[in-house]
Amino acid sequence: MKPAQAPTTRTRARGVRLALATLLGGTLAGTAMAAETSPPPPAGPGEVRAPSAPNTRVRPRRGLEDFVLESEAIQMIVRPAIQEIEVKFLGRELLRYSMAPTNYKPYVKEFRTLRGDNLLLDAPPDHLHHHGLMYAITVNGTNFWEEQLNPGVQRAAPLPMRYVGKSPAGLPQAVFAHQTAWLPNAHRTTTNAYAVALLLETRTLTLTVDVNAGEVALHWRSEFTVGRGAETVTLSGTPYHGLGLRFVRDFDLKARHLNSENTPYPARQTGEVIPARWAATLGQVDGREALVAIFAAPGNAGSGRFFSMLEPFAYLSATQGLDQTPLTYRRGDRFRLDYLVVVRADHPGPEALEARYQKWVEELTRPPAR
Repeated sequence: MKPAQAPTTRTRARGVRLALATLLGGTLAGTAMAAETSPPPPAGPGEVRAPSAPNTRVRPRRGLEDFVLESEAIQMIVRPAIQEIEVKFLGRELLRYSMAPTNYKPYVKEFRTLRGDNLLLDAPPDHLHHHGLMYAITVNGTNFWEEQLNPGVQRAAPLPMRYVGKSPAGLPQAVFAHQTAWLPNAHRTTTNAYAVALLLETRTLTLTVDVNAGEVALHWRSEFTVGRGAETVTLSGTPYHGLGLRFVRDFDLKARHLNSENTPYPARQTGEVIPARWAATLGQVDGREALVAIFAAPGNAGSGRFFSMLEPFAYLSATQGLDQTPLTYRRGDRFRLDYLVVVRADHPGPEALEARYQKWVEELTRPPAR
């Protein structure tokens, strides 16, 4: 006999609201607070959101510590004890997201092809601050990328909003979102992050599986509001500050970079910055082909650029050109970033990648279904 769901979801929703209130020292407005008490609100323009799935169910795992959301072949495991989220497809892990309070920032720890190969490297000895797939920049002179010399801290809400079901196209999809306060190092232990945050971010990650295309796609959306910690914020950084991806060791020195403009790369790639709409890295893991592509939305502010290198290690970062032209926002301003990160177990050509980019841009600009 299945337990009644309504009390459970109400209890969890209260827990999410309490967690967010604890994080920010008060209640945050916005639809991200909806949690699981009702179907997700209508999608905004271009937003990819799973519709209600009547067969979605929540069941406890290992008592009250972990719990699982399932819808047909896709599964999300939320582990509050260690603040990690796993997404599986047909029982095989595709993504692991870490938001532990000991982190300087929340990030994607593992991201796998449908064949099961993980393409991310977390905290290697040469650069301990490289965490898989992460987003970080410099805000008002506080460095949120390097984790040394009084770095900034992205403090994540301990419990995410989450959902599993299908995309508007009927593909298996998992969605989770959480709020993050971007804090100067001096306030890293504050109990009232809302009052001192430079930025308040709602981060929504949407993972979609397309078996026929051999693709796992992660839509990374960050919606920002200037916090109460400053009247204005200036976003700046180095040429690689942005959405950065550190590859597994198999890619070092041997992988190959591509970009939407067909701009050539030098023989020795020790740190190139190329204006482009997308960039991709093709490599092998234990002799098996693998690819990662990052698509930047046309609506992102700044100048779309991609930093890449192969020597001494393989890296790819999508940036806004903040090192060349910083961006300034005032208190109350809102802005958004959208990226699509695609992993595949093959090496498609530039034409196929361009077609995939154009398809995503069309999805972003398509009015929501009524």
